Amino acid sequence: MYHLLSPIEAIVGLVTFAFLLYFLWTKKQSKILNPLPPKIPGGWPVIGHLFYFKNNGDDDRHFSQKLGDLADKYGPVFTFRLGFRRFLAVSSYEAMKECFSTNDIHFADRPALLYGEYLCYNNAMLAVAKYGPYWKKNRKLVNQELLSVSRLEKFKHVRFSIVQKNIKELYDGDSPMVKINLSDWIDKLTFDIILKMVVGKTYNNGHGEILKAAFQKFMVQAMEIELYDVFHIPFFKWLDLTGNIKAMKQTFKDIDNIIQGWLDEHIKKRETKDVGGENEQDFIDVVLSKRSNEHLGDGYSHDTTIKATVFTLVLDATDTLALHIKWVMALMINNKNVMKKAQEEMDTIVGRDRWVEESDIKNLVYLQAIVKEVLRLHPPAPLSVQHLSVKDCVVNGYHIPKGTALLTNIMKLQRDPQIWADPDKFDPERFLTTHAAIDYRGQHYELIPFGTGRRACPAMNYSLQVEHLSIAHMIQGFNFATTTNEPLDMKQGVGLTLPKKTDVEVLITPRLPPTLYQY
Repeated sequence: MYHLLSPIEAIVGLVTFAFLLYFLWTKKQSKILNPLPPKIPGGWPVIGHLFYFKNNGDDDRHFSQKLGDLADKYGPVFTFRLGFRRFLAVSSYEAMKECFSTNDIHFADRPALLYGEYLCYNNAMLAVAKYGPYWKKNRKLVNQELLSVSRLEKFKHVRFSIVQKNIKELYDGDSPMVKINLSDWIDKLTFDIILKMVVGKTYNNGHGEILKAAFQKFMVQAMEIELYDVFHIPFFKWLDLTGNIKAMKQTFKDIDNIIQGWLDEHIKKRETKDVGGENEQDFIDVVLSKRSNEHLGDGYSHDTTIKATVFTLVLDATDTLALHIKWVMALMINNKNVMKKAQEEMDTIVGRDRWVEESDIKNLVYLQAIVKEVLRLHPPAPLSVQHLSVKDCVVNGYHIPKGTALLTNIMKLQRDPQIWADPDKFDPERFLTTHAAIDYRGQHYELIPFGTGRRACPAMNYSLQVEHLSIAHMIQGFNFATTTNEPLDMKQGVGLTLPKKTDVEVLITPRLPPTLYQY
């Protein structure tokens, strides 16, 4: 027989249960000694701040700039919510330092997003891979076999010869002045160098135009906010309201068809024993030689790992590197005094009777200051790839719960008026005077264009070598003028990175003796 509670017993039970819940909740809260970060207002039930960041036709405003506006209102550390996901946005020196020193291991992971699944070989690409054995082994392989000091030194002649070939193609002995699209030329140059190192190809015979178009689509598609990413409801994968998932699948197909072809060629070459010596081997050759004695998969097939890594290397070494060189050249062309001073330094250190070499770069201090200043103003990734907290931690005195997505606003940080005088001004001199001691290699948290901590960009040294060498050749070999005698348009485009919206079209005239431009 069941015993029914009397009203008094039921009330006493409910009150006791309520006190018990309150006790357990307060006990849990007592362990959290720090408050949560400020949360921006305007969030809706369930959907959070999705509508807050909707595009209002202001296409030139990058997400990092919108977050920067919010930082001006709510401080350099704040949170917002998209669907079921909590985001932490940081933009101050102190917060960056805490995130990537004390809490670096806590923020080393990546969230699983749809663009990583559909565009990045199911998150096998190094930049989006989960933090763990696969990522560690893959990064070690890339560092040792392509980006180490010794490997970069072995490829030095490749970089120099390709830059020389491309720079000499700009020369026209029959005309003192030539109109060129410098943006297209820079794209081809950066493709030529990395394709030669990674797959033994060049832009013209390595499907360069197809890859260039696909990479541009990648950068835009990866910025889209997908409903599945913020709600994790499988139905939204099928729904695809915006059509972006379908577009990502097509972009991936275009890219994978090319990379698979490269891999097949290298496998066939090995089967026929047509493989050169160590100095002639590209990255795929080296990785294939390790197939028998090193397991790289950890959940992925060996071929998928190779293709994902090749994609990572080629994408990072072309899109972000090329767009940054374009910003450097555009800013110098628009600032004639800076260009003049850089060329005078070149004439003094190198002269006009030979081409600049990599060994000269260390003495071109003003050129280095220019590159550093443009890295500050136009970082290759203005908003870092998302990090994911794997456990509770404290940032800037605030409690950060496990599972929070971290967005580091590098653009906002590097234009912080508390650190940088006239932060929006292009002023290379600052890195020769007041900020001369600040480096960009991840140890000075006010300038981290390549990121910092465990997930910092591994290709920093390669990128700087190519950038310095190519820019040095351009300003040594030619004078530049705009086609209209007006400054170049400096508007920004859209995407994960911040490209120039318009191409750099200029008139060039040679500065050196004609014999130096001959093949």
